[in-house]
Amino acid sequence: MKKLLSLLMAAMLLPFALGALDLEPNQRIMGHYTTDSVNATGWSNPKLVGIATVATDITPDEVAVFSGGKIVAFRVGLSLAAPISRVFVIPIDTEGKLLNDQMTEWPCQASSKGWNMIELATPFDIDLPDGYSLRIGFDYEQATKTTKVLSLVKVGTTYPTLHYLESDGKWLNLVLNNKGNLSLQCIVEKESYSPYILRVDGIVARENIKIGDDLPFSFNTRNVGDGQVLAGQATYEVAIDGNVMLTMTNPADLSTSNVTMSGTISTAGLDAGPHTLTITATAVNGVPLDKPATASKAFNTFEFGYSRQMRLVEQFTSTGCTYCPQGTANIQNLCNMRNDIAWVSIHENMGNTDPFRTAQTDSITDMEGIDGFPEGSFDRTAGISSPNSVYAVLTGLSANTMSSFLDYIENNPSWATVNINSNFDSAARQATITIDGELVPNYENIMGTDSKLTVYITEDGLVAPQVSGGNDYVHNNVLRQALVSVKGVDLNKNGNSYKNVFNVTIPDEWNADKLNIVAFISRPLRSNALTDIYVTNANKRKFGEFDEPTFIPGDVDGDGKVGIDDIATIIDLLLNDSDKPQSADVDGDGKVNIDDLASLIDMILNGN
Repeated sequence: MKKLLSLLMAAMLLPFALGALDLEPNQRIMGHYTTDSVNATGWSNPKLVGIATVATDITPDEVAVFSGGKIVAFRVGLSLAAPISRVFVIPIDTEGKLLNDQMTEWPCQASSKGWNMIELATPFDIDLPDGYSLRIGFDYEQATKTTKVLSLVKVGTTYPTLHYLESDGKWLNLVLNNKGNLSLQCIVEKESYSPYILRVDGIVARENIKIGDDLPFSFNTRNVGDGQVLAGQATYEVAIDGNVMLTMTNPADLSTSNVTMSGTISTAGLDAGPHTLTITATAVNGVPLDKPATASKAFNTFEFGYSRQMRLVEQFTSTGCTYCPQGTANIQNLCNMRNDIAWVSIHENMGNTDPFRTAQTDSITDMEGIDGFPEGSFDRTAGISSPNSVYAVLTGLSANTMSSFLDYIENNPSWATVNINSNFDSAARQATITIDGELVPNYENIMGTDSKLTVYITEDGLVAPQVSGGNDYVHNNVLRQALVSVKGVDLNKNGNSYKNVFNVTIPDEWNADKLNIVAFISRPLRSNALTDIYVTNANKRKFGEFDEPTFIPGDVDGDGKVGIDDIATIIDLLLNDSDKPQSADVDGDGKVNIDDLASLIDMILNGN
């Protein structure tokens, strides 16, 4: 609940330009710097005139030091004298959400150049869940757009100075990071400060690991408390799904700087599907911590996987886009480097009427979060430019960068194969498109029950004017239609395989000789899920082309060759009641049993 304290009861003002600050033994300064520096050269908020609101965020590490204490005063440093009318704090949860309903604010009256002390008659209790941060700020009067009131000081790590734009209801970065930290501090009273406040974060681990393999992992740890933790004094428990499987100690002394720890943990005995790796700092010198520090990361286990057939590259472009031909050239360079690119060009309007834009291209663009052109996504996997989005600006990506990212994704095997077969009745303009393939055992545990098959029809050789490309620009790989839905359709599963058949009428204006079919299996495309729409496998074929089976009889573990490892895998499959891949039907009789094990052994012994 928002707490608005009256002026008379909430704040007692002691404005002055401070020299050294005398604190009580139980008091400390909470802020991005703790010295008495104020910058004589100020900066303005050029966005507005009148009452302006600025703030900075106190990090979870900083808040943790003061947990259990209470804010009893604010210190606001100004480069010029200006009225200060309010100070406030807003909790921020572990997801970065501002908890405005828990905001506490104190009206005040201060206006001095230099430091202004605002003592709070009703303190703010720092009683927040672990991992929360605090936004602290103040209101002041900005006489003109060039009135340089704000003091920023270059001390330590620099954190953003934020301002609130009331017309939009948004907090924005003032982009003054190179100027230093905002002169804003809180004085906190606390009975005692813990010597050991351990933090654990930055877990790095494989997203997918074959059952039985050791899972390598690493994480960062540090101590933000008063004391020093010497090497070997901190204890960490490593668990999978809540079961502690490994205990570790810190290899180096801990301070406020990160120490990276690493190790491996066995996945033997785990079921195929999603799991959680958890790392917890539990004790120092054998004494349990008051607040154990914990971090987690999800990963999947699998029995075997398939090699990727092709990589889906969706290009977002427009005939009205000046820089889009450069984006096209960059993807063409990628295609020249490797032969596994299923390229789809998705058109939108950009100050014009693009002849290839459709309601379907609108939907794909919106749901993938595209905010400009030329942009592209790569197997709809986040991380090429940002961990929070699947797209990147194509003009800034070389073919080498794109190829390296696709190789990075290759570390994760595919959970399905994608075969494309089609035939076309040119007289009736009717096409039948069949997409089928194999699924790994426990496919739904890994990809989820809501995974989708998406089928695109694209066309090459379309000529239309292109800004900066000329009137006779040739557009290839243009998305003409997504069959049924841009969000895809459910796989028509039958045990460990699937088969979907589509009948479609081809418009007369489409040149059937230049049509392509792109099919892929992915997490479902939907709004606000930009880190969970990844493609597990894709393929591309021209109309009339047929795929050979993508499996090798006897290659039971899906590594592309037949060997001793396949014997162990087929034994596991025979001993367990799980779906069997088609490659395990070594003798080709339509079922998987002990006869296939004998056939596999014979195949390996005879070098077949």
